[in-house]
Formats: sequence, structure tokens, C-alpha cells
Amino acid sequence: MKTIKAFAAFVMSAVFIVSLAASNVSHAENKTAEADIKSAKSAVLLECSTGKALCGLNENMRLPIASITKIMTLLIAAESIEAKKLSFSDTAVCSAHANSMDGSVIWLEKGEEMSVGDLIKSIVIASANDACVMLAEHIAGSEEDFVGLMNDKAAALGLKNTHFVNCVGYDDKEHYSSARDIAIMAAQLRKYNYYDDFLMTRLDSVRTGTSRETQLLNTNKMITYYNGITGLKTGTTDAAGCCFAATAKRGNMELVAVVLGCASDSDRFDAAESLLDHGFENFERVTPRPDVSELVEVPVEGGVKSGADTRFAEVPEMILEKGSGSRIKYHYSRTETVAAPVEKGQTLGYVTMTVDGEVIGNAKIVAAETVERLDLGKCLYYLFSAFFRL
Repeated sequence: MKTIKAFAAFVMSAVFIVSLAASNVSHAENKTAEADIKSAKSAVLLECSTGKALCGLNENMRLPIASITKIMTLLIAAESIEAKKLSFSDTAVCSAHANSMDGSVIWLEKGEEMSVGDLIKSIVIASANDACVMLAEHIAGSEEDFVGLMNDKAAALGLKNTHFVNCVGYDDKEHYSSARDIAIMAAQLRKYNYYDDFLMTRLDSVRTGTSRETQLLNTNKMITYYNGITGLKTGTTDAAGCCFAATAKRGNMELVAVVLGCASDSDRFDAAESLLDHGFENFERVTPRPDVSELVEVPVEGGVKSGADTRFAEVPEMILEKGSGSRIKYHYSRTETVAAPVEKGQTLGYVTMTVDGEVIGNAKIVAAETVERLDLGKCLYYLFSAFFRL
């Protein structure tokens, strides 16, 4: 009975810790940036590795997103490359549908062949709509089926304010996303390095050296001057206004800033730069280090061993306000005893981390080994083993 009561108390404290941590994270994520983002209808700043939103403005508002759409197009392509289903050296053929695209294009002709590498280069650097549709058709057979993959991926990522109708970003009342959803897409895309060179290229060309050579100009002006910039994508239509998703990395922290619905080209770059500056100036990525001396053996009742060794499960990295890392305090809670059998990895306690009294996260203390239940068969086995060792 004592064991049951102790374990019940442990579970209740664990539930309280988790709920309190969630409350504090939610509060931090809703904090408005001290950054100049008033020119945007919606904006968010997110850290890529943890997915933590550091600040925002109407970040869940559904809005048209123009060519920011191509972040998802490029993510589907990157995953196809990762799965060995697509290669830069593959050759695609332009359809009549791809040829019919307008806006930003590289003037692909029906029946024209182009490598996947050149199509991706045209999309990343120049946001070429015809190249985007041609790539989508090469991957999925049709743009419609490719859009289905985009929406499936959005659902898998938990993007509740995103729906795609096309793969390029043309205005449609059923084609929308939010700043937060776009930031999550961008963070996913930054897990792959296939496009790194293109993302940082200001001027290039396709069909180079031929009579149909076409220049590609990157509209992301920040690649020419912002410290740590790594990408990513601009977008502009009448309905969407001027939009921008910018990624930048300094040290071990990569941020993505998304601004939607700005009135001008300069407004979107200023707002994104202000968000990134705010992030790098005020936050840091920290790896908590709980005390391994707290990993004591937990008594086991009815087991082949009297106790189970413990270890910390994965301790999550955290994004904290600068200077907070040195003020992390660790609070340990463990079940007093546990009944056999005990499975390796079974939760036996928690370490809760706080800064200035506020919970910032927690990690599990788990069994480092399996401890089987001691039954009659095992008793006889150990008795005979001990006898024959005499």
C-alpha cells in the first residue's frame, strides 16, 4: 500500500510539472517581439531546431502567401531526393500545362527537356512558376497530385491553418497559410542542405551559353548583407502583398522570421531583419546538464535485483533569454519503490528545470536496465547456480 501511495503521489507531481511547463512555454510563445513588425499583417520568429516560437503578431491568421508556397514544393522535392526517388541529374520534360504558367518564368517550351537540378535552381533563385509546375509533374505525374502531397505533408506537420490549391502560390481563396505554419515548413526545409548554394546565389543562369540563356535573379536581398543569412523565400501577389520567410544562423542557433502582407518590398525586409535581430540579441540555445550524481538506484520489490539503475532520458535543448542558462536550477523527483518487472526505459522519475522560479522544461529519469520479477523458477535457478559454484 505504501508503494502504491508513493507511486500515485509521484504520478500526480509529474502531471503537475508537465502542465506547468506547458503553461510557461505557451506564455513565452505568445510574447510580442520588441521588433518593428507593425508593417506586416502577420509575423512570427521561430527557432528551427526546437520549433519554439519566440514572438509573433497574428501568427495563426490565415492569409494568401504568394510564392512562399514554394517552400512546401521544395520540401517535397528535398524529401524525394533524400529517399533516392529524385536526383539533380534526372531529366524532366515540359508539358503544355507547365508552359502555360505566367508571372515569374524561365520561358519553358512544351517538350523542352531540363535537368531537375536546373529546375530547382530556377525555383530557388528566381521563383520560376513554370519550372515549379514542371518539377511537380515530374515528381507526382500532375500538379494536382503533387498538391495532394503538399496538403498531406501539411497535415503530417500539424499545420492547421494551411491549404494548397497550386504548387506556385497563385491567389485563390482556398490557398492560404499562416506565419507560424510557414515557419514550421521553413524549419523542416532547413534540415536539408541540397539547396544551400542556390539559396545564397544572387545571380545565375540556365541554358547558359545558348541563344536561350536565361538569367536568374534572387529577390532575397538580405543574402548580400545580413550576418548569418541562410535563405529563404520571398513572395508577392496583389492579394498577398509582399511576403518573406528569412532564415539566418549564428553559432548554434538558426532562426526563421516570417512576415506576411507587407505593403512594400522594403517593409518586408525591414520587418524580417528586425525580427532576426531581436532573436539573436535576446535569446540563446542552451543544453541543460542535470547532475548525474542524482541518478540513484530505485528499490525494486519482488525483483531478481533489489534495485534498478537509472539514467536521464534525452534532455531537450532549450531556447532561453540570454544569460538564463547559468541560472537553471534542477529539481529531482523519483518513485520511492517500484514493483517488478521493470522495463529498460521505464519512467521512474523526472528532473524539472526552472529559471528564477519558472518551469522551463523537464526530462524523464528512466530505468537503465530491465529487472525481471522473481518467481519460483528463477529462485530455483539461482539456488542451483549458487550450489554448483561451491
